[in-house]
Amino acid sequence: MTDTTALDAIKTIYPAQYYGQYDTTQSGLTTLTTIMDVWNGLDVSGRGISILGLPAAATMVALSAQQFTLADQASGIWVQGGALLYPARYYASYDTTATQPTAVTGWYDTWNMSSLAGVAAASAMVAVAATDWDNTAFRLPAGKGVQNAAIIEYTPPPAPVPLATQAVSALASARAYVSNTYTMLNEATPDAWVTYLKALMAIAGGTDTTSTTLPTAPAD
Repeated sequence: MTDTTALDAIKTIYPAQYYGQYDTTQSGLTTLTTIMDVWNGLDVSGRGISILGLPAAATMVALSAQQFTLADQASGIWVQGGALLYPARYYASYDTTATQPTAVTGWYDTWNMSSLAGVAAASAMVAVAATDWDNTAFRLPAGKGVQNAAIIEYTPPPAPVPLATQAVSALASARAYVSNTYTMLNEATPDAWVTYLKALMAIAGGTDTTSTTLPTAPAD
């Protein structure tokens, strides 16, 4: 049998070329134990392996060429239900309920994690290319966001000013206006301004906890 004939026979049994073997007796999460280039009889580190006695292709995880390359030096490639839990290895998390664009909240090398506690599902994150992952400037603690399943440059908008803080500022301006317009001239403060001042004082002082906007200043 020639080498070509032998390879054709191997391809018939293992059509995907790259495979990951795992403990099929595990009903929950487990990890790949062996990662192989079956067609060339090599493991992911380039060491020769024998394909004799390998389990059936259907009982292993078929890998793409890119996944096989990414698997080098990986310590724990998670499997569930016969498939990779995180097919892309590198991910960015974000608040999926937020209006986009929204900030990246975390970066994960999911194939090098001993525990997945607190890690979102792959479908709830954005896959990160290996070239971007290797660029430490790309994975800055801030400055990146997510929009339409892509990572973008992003500067979060300033946090909204609390209503009580807005009321303090408005109250200072209103008092100055009333003092200059009425009090200094020994004139009575109009009821509309008194009502407005009291409303601002209630918000600023915390006794009004139901208002969501500041009252409108009197026309005069």
